[in-house]
Amino acid sequence: MLLCVLLDLHISFDCLQTSSYSINYTLPFQDTCLVVLSDLHDSSFGKGNSKLIERVKACEPDLIFTVGDMVSNYCEDYTYLAPLYDALSGIAPTYCSLGNHELSHPESEKIKEILSQHANLLDNEYTEITVNGNEIRLGGLSEYHPDNETAKAFVADFADTDKFTLLLSHCPEYYIWGVDEVKIDLMVSGHTHGGQVILPFAGGMFAPEQGWWPYFDYGVFYEDNATLVITRGLGTSKQKAPRFNNPPEIMYLTLTPEV
Repeated sequence: MLLCVLLDLHISFDCLQTSSYSINYTLPFQDTCLVVLSDLHDSSFGKGNSKLIERVKACEPDLIFTVGDMVSNYCEDYTYLAPLYDALSGIAPTYCSLGNHELSHPESEKIKEILSQHANLLDNEYTEITVNGNEIRLGGLSEYHPDNETAKAFVADFADTDKFTLLLSHCPEYYIWGVDEVKIDLMVSGHTHGGQVILPFAGGMFAPEQGWWPYFDYGVFYEDNATLVITRGLGTSKQKAPRFNNPPEIMYLTLTPEV
């Protein structure tokens, strides 16, 4: 039993898994393939994250999203970010939003500068892109609270369009804190680490802001005003319990037209 536990801990820390999800939309939409990464923290997969980069490349995505905590707030050496984002941007257009660790890092502004220089950082802002003929309004929500009028105004402005709306938001909890008041086609998140420990038939055990047995742990959630996809992420911070039954995840997400 001890050997099984140790093996699972190894798998949950070091063995990359590509998880495939597909979402159908009734509106006119051409097939679009996305790779979603989150919560790298202190992890490294191969020298210079070579294994991670090769696995992402093998997915042949149209877009790559990183949705926060790709660095830990206690990490003094974040020089790996520039070559990592250069490599990802060489595979497909790469867009990133910020997580709580980037925002609380002592050198947060320097990290934002690196992300802006080597990818497309969306820090409470949005852009409009066309991918495979699909017109998409793509936004990044850095922080949200019901009392934050600036954040609420950004979300309302972002959602005010006839284009397909896709919001990168590190914390899925923002949806139940007020983002659910507007209509968003797709919200992409991380932060939960899949619930850290995943039990068969029960799901993730614990997530920040949600506590024990979180509703938003990982996977796809069809809510009233949005479809949420939540990646289990790649690593964990030192303050968290070890991952268990929870391999580091590269999320491969396909958006397709409903037949």
